This record gives sequence, C-alpha cells and structure tokens, in this order.
Amino acid sequence: MFRNYLIVAVRNLRKRKIFSAINIIGLAVGIAVFFLIFEYVAAEWNSNRFNKNFDRLYRLGAVDTKGKEESYIAPGFTYPLKQQIGGIEAITRVTDDLGSGVASLPADNKGTIKSFREEHICYADSNFFRIFSFPLVAGQASLANPNAVLLSSATAQKFFGTTRATGKTITISNQFGKSDFTVSGVFDDKADQSDIKLSIVLSMEYLAIAANRHGNDWADPATLENSFVSCFVVLRPSVRPEQVRMAMEDFAHRMSPTTAGTKVVLQPFSALHLAPDFSYPHPTFGSLKLVTMLLSVAILILLIAWINYINLSTVQGITRSRETGVRKVLGASRSQLRWQFMAETFLLTAIAAAVAIVLLQLLQGLFNTFTGKQLSAGQIESGWFWPAAMAFVVLGAIGSGAYVSMVMSSYSPALALKPGITPTSSRSTLRRGLVVFQFAVSIIFIVSTFVLYRQLQYMKNSRLGMDLSQVLVVRGPNVTGPGQGARNSAFMGELGQLSFVQKLAASNNVPGRGYNFSVDHVTRMPGQRGDDKKSYRMFITDERYFDTYAISFLSGNVYNREQVQLGWSKSRKIVLNRRAAEAIGFNPAASATGQQVNWAGDTYQVSGVVENYHHLSLQNSIDPVIFLPLAASGYYSIKTTTDQLPAKIDRIRQLYNHYFNGNPFEYFFAADDFNRQYTTEQQLGNVFIIAAVLAIIIACLGLFGLAAFTARQRTREIGIRKVLGAGIGDIVALLSYDFVKLVLLAIVIAVPLAAWAGHSWLQQFAYHAALPWWIFAAAGSAALLIAVITVSFQAISAAVVNPVSSLKSD
Repeated sequence: MFRNYLIVAVRNLRKRKIFSAINIIGLAVGIAVFFLIFEYVAAEWNSNRFNKNFDRLYRLGAVDTKGKEESYIAPGFTYPLKQQIGGIEAITRVTDDLGSGVASLPADNKGTIKSFREEHICYADSNFFRIFSFPLVAGQASLANPNAVLLSSATAQKFFGTTRATGKTITISNQFGKSDFTVSGVFDDKADQSDIKLSIVLSMEYLAIAANRHGNDWADPATLENSFVSCFVVLRPSVRPEQVRMAMEDFAHRMSPTTAGTKVVLQPFSALHLAPDFSYPHPTFGSLKLVTMLLSVAILILLIAWINYINLSTVQGITRSRETGVRKVLGASRSQLRWQFMAETFLLTAIAAAVAIVLLQLLQGLFNTFTGKQLSAGQIESGWFWPAAMAFVVLGAIGSGAYVSMVMSSYSPALALKPGITPTSSRSTLRRGLVVFQFAVSIIFIVSTFVLYRQLQYMKNSRLGMDLSQVLVVRGPNVTGPGQGARNSAFMGELGQLSFVQKLAASNNVPGRGYNFSVDHVTRMPGQRGDDKKSYRMFITDERYFDTYAISFLSGNVYNREQVQLGWSKSRKIVLNRRAAEAIGFNPAASATGQQVNWAGDTYQVSGVVENYHHLSLQNSIDPVIFLPLAASGYYSIKTTTDQLPAKIDRIRQLYNHYFNGNPFEYFFAADDFNRQYTTEQQLGNVFIIAAVLAIIIACLGLFGLAAFTARQRTREIGIRKVLGAGIGDIVALLSYDFVKLVLLAIVIAVPLAAWAGHSWLQQFAYHAALPWWIFAAAGSAALLIAVITVSFQAISAAVVNPVSSLKSD
C-alpha cells in the first residue's frame, strides 16, 4: 500500500510541476533559514558547557551598598574562603586581560625579533586547568613556576608555526615590565564555546613576587583592597549554594570591615552566558532577549512556509476534486485518501529538506558574516537541538499535511462529479486568516527592519560632541626600557614635524574603547550628602587631546605642557566634563573652573570644564569624566588628510620602528573603531532584512495561490460581468477587493504589535531615535502594494479570458 501511495504521489508532483516547484522552494527556504538560526541558538546555549564542572561551578561577585554589581573581587579573599567554608571543593582566580601587551620571540639567525600584540593575556592560579576543562594539546597544564606560561593552540601556531611549543621561550612586555617565560603547555582555548577568553596564561605566582609588579602593588594577589580577579568556586555535591553564599558574606564582613553592607553573589556558571529568564539581575556574556528574538524569527519564517503550502495545496484541491470523487466512487475510503495526501506532503517535505541542505551550505558563509560567529550544522548535533529541530519540521509536515488531507478528502463525490459544480470548502475563513497572519508577520518584520536601521543610522550620524573624522590612531609601545620617556617625546616631536600631521595628541585610551579607571569619593570642599554614592571615570591624556578631537570647553582651559610632564599627582590639575562638574555639585557647571576638589585625601584644582561628549556608544549614557594630565603613550591620535594615505602611514611606521623597535606597528581610524561598537545592531539588522524579504516573498506565494483559488471559483461570474460590459480594470478591482481587506486587517493587527516591540527594543539605548508614524505607514503601504501586484497578476489573467470559455458548460 505504501508503495502505491508513493508512486501516485510522485506522479502528482510531476504532473503539477509549477505547483510542486513553488511549494518546494518555499519550504526549502523556510527550513534552511530555520536551521541557520537554530545553529546560532544552539551555539549560544552550548557556551561553556564543555567544562566538566559546569553544574557545580559558580562565579563569585558582589553588590555594593550603592547597588552596583561587581564581577571582580579582591584576590586576597579567595583562599581564606576555601579554608573557612566547608562547602567549597575548589576555588581559583583568573584575571581578564590584565597582562595585555606584546609577546616577543627570541631573535632569529638574522637578528630579527618577531613581536605580537596580544589582548587576552591573563594570570591564573595553578589549579585553573584542573577546574576548567580546556583540553591540553601538548606539554603540561602547570603554572606552579612563576615564569611558566601556557599558550592556546592558535597562539602557539601563530608564534612558532606548530602546537609543539613546550620548552620554548617568549618575552612578554606589559604594565608589569618585561620578563621571559617558558612554555609549559599548549591548550585548546575553545574560542567559540567559552566566555573565558585566553590566548596566553601566566602564573598568579608571578604577581605574588613584589619585584615583578614593578610598582603596581595594587595587583598583589594577597590584597583585600583592589578588585581585579574573576573568582570561580566549585561547590561540593549536594551543598546548598545559598547556604555557602551566606557563609561567604558573613566571612567577608568579618575579614574586612570595609565590606560591611556588601552582598556576596554566587552566580551559577550555567547562567554566565545566557540568563535563565528575562528578569535575571546579574551580568551575562550573551543576550537571552537576542536569542529569543532570533528563535522567534526562525519559527515564524517556517510557519509562514507551512501556511504557504496549505494555501497552495487547498487551491490545487479544486482541480483535484474530480480525482477525489472518482476514487471515492471506486471504493476508496476517506482514510485511504488522507494517507495518499499525507504521502504527497511527506514526499514534498523530503525533497524540500534535501534542497534546504544545499541552501544551508550555500548560505552558511553569508550567515556567519552577519552573525560574526563561526557556525556550522554541527552546532545542532549536540544536546536536544537536533531532535528539537527535526521534531519541529516533522510536526509542521504532519500538521499541514493533516489539514490538507482532511480538506481534500472531504469533497462529496456527487458534487465533485457533477458538471459545472466546483466544490468549495467551508474552511475558507481559516485560509484567509492564515493569509492575514502571514502578512501581519511580514509587516512586523518590515517595521523591525526600519526601526533597527533607523536606530543604527541615528547612532552613527548623531553629533557626538567631538570630531572623529580623519583621525588616525597608532597603538603605543608595550616593549619599553631605559629612556622610554625620552623616546616617547622624540617620537611625538618628529611626528609633529611631518607636513601632513595637522594635529597630534597622546592618551592612554581613545573614544569607543573605554576609560583608564574609575574612582569614588571625589567631592567639593566641603563635601555634600550623597557624594559616597557617586563614581567617576578617569581618563589620562596630554594637553592636545581636546583640540585634536575638537572637544569644546564650557569654561576655563586645558592644563599646560609643564603640568602634563609633571603628571596629575604633582601638578594637581584636572579637567572635568559637564556631567562630572554637576555630579560634584557645581551649579552651573562652568563655575567649577578654578575651584578645588578632594580626591582620596588630596586636593586638585579644576583647570577647565569641557562640554559633554559621547566617549562611548549611544547605548550608554554620558559618564561623569575627570581628565588627568600625563605624558601618555598608550595611543597616538593623528589628525591628517586622507590623500596619499598609504605613503603617510608608511612614514609613520618608519618613525615608530625607529623609536620603538620590538613593538608591532598597529593603527586604526578613530571613526571606524568607534562604529565597531554597533556591530551587533548591524548584524541584527541584516538578519531582519533577510527575514522581511523571505517572509513577504513566501506570503505572496500563498496570496497568489488564494487569488488563483478565488479566480477559479468566480470564473462564471467574471464571464457574465464581461458580457455585461465590465472591463479588465473592473475585474481586477473586483478580485483585489477581498485581498486588500485581508492585508488592511493584517496592518491593523501588526502595527500595535510592531510599535510595542520597537518601543521596547529602543529602551535599551540611553539615546535612541524616535518612532515616527511614517515607519508603520511605509511598512503597511509596502505590504499592500506587494499584495495588490501579486493579486493583480492573477486577476488580469482571469480577466483576459474569453467570456465564451468562462461560460461554456463542462
């Protein structure tokens, strides 16, 4: 019997080639998009799960008396905690990029030294690799020796051309000076699966030696004052986390009275990437909202494809009603007919799935570019994702096939075989409802695309309060030595003499990359209530920074060159932005110029107040910033013209290599680097463009089918109207009227939902574009126009038919 169903199904699909092709393409696209997005969802869900202690691992954090969440803790708390609290099985510390700098290899036979700037250099405890399951590729995961180093396999390959790097020596230059380290092992960093980013891992024992810190005693691993490590705790089986948390909190308060009122947080490692719910209060590396939104897009696209199949299949039921009637007269039961139509559905789905696999391979690279992740079909083979994805596709096939088979097998033989009678379905309301659903979803996607790109353009084109155009930024040196200050000054001096350098500044950070550090307790003299709850961002720069970036002064002026050479600790001069002046208590903000403020017991004089500017993206509100004078060397900002740029960069490179030999020359453009902060919004916008285009195309296929159904039903009516004098325009208007009503209904349903979704999404930005009415009007008009064009094509086809043919009896 099954063989017979399959043979008949193949014959019917071949007989109706256009119908079959449209259905296969629609379903294949829907399935391919569904699986692509499911790859992203699976990758997000599986983050960090390779760790063997995944279910018993927790990140230690704190919430201070001001309600501020802090993921870093003072390292001196860790081992006393382990000794005092029995529920802790193991505890380890790791710093995030604290050792970032330059890694250099020994000179080769020609005396050439290869150098690499590395961002993910961290310090970790000796038990780190026993707690975290980063697979060992070569050597041993040993950090007992203060000068031991472990490399990720990618880093080892980059440095030495092989992962067999055990025993080799590298030199690392960073804020703690310059030291040689011996490679003890190479590990797989699981870059696409781990939130802990590692390229080079140094021993925490190195920082425990005071001489190795080069005066940076804030980085003492025994300190109870400075929070700079991530601490991870493995709890013993069957131990209640809340009980351990309370014991930790009590112990911390007893160990350091300054922590009184601070609450300890034990964040499950399972919630480190994706929050367990939308109201989760602790910081995560991933976005549950984004994952949920993308998964919803995937499901809706696939639903639209199945709806499209249902509508087209029921349209074909008109031409197959006589076939159904004959089969019933010859003794076929309704059950047998249903199985026949189900067989056709599963055959068509199987073909569509095969085509989807091909599309998946073709679109994988483009999708990876949009998402910024290295995804593959292998992502959904782990855990519950593969069964879930397959179940969704199969259930869609069963549901749509069951409905189609029910409709197709319900035709009465008497009506089906009677000349001139076309069976109709009482379920036309459902079909129309499905069209409304398709277009409502399409309109929501169109509105979402408008909102995403409008916000993106708003952020990129808003006035930032500074000028990033034509500013070339060169990374400063990390490999330093005696006379470094003189070399920095000489390099800046020669740069300033170059004819194409219009303006020049040195700073220890740049716009879009954050600040240098944060402090509390900056007050007026005397202070005022609430000062203890305020924090300030500290930014280190020379006197030319404000002119180079065209940051205007509200009052006063910048500190001078002599004060920059002295540094803020000796010159006792600072510059405030408007927000900082107001937070300290100066009203108006301009009155802060010439006044004195207290910071950590020392008095500083305000040289000037600058206008607020967006140092970070418009996702963030403007921070209160205090600018500190120093002969900085972290970044060199160069204002120049863009003509003959390669030659200019080459000249700057020559100077850089002359003064900072052993440091890699790296540069970027300030505007491009600042806009890098909007990569996520750009990627999300690309995904929604694809979703909107696919949704409207597939929806129009369904509308095309429904228009064909209606035109076929009203063939005689159209013929009569033409005989009575109706023109083609009248017929097109007649057939389009019902469908226009459906799209208008979809607009009425979609607009409030799209407005709510757009408003909710925009609230995550401190500064966002408005949500004007024309976005909804444009989306609705676009959907209506596309629908009218789709229906008109079918209506015109019906209108040009000779009325004699339309009225001819079967």
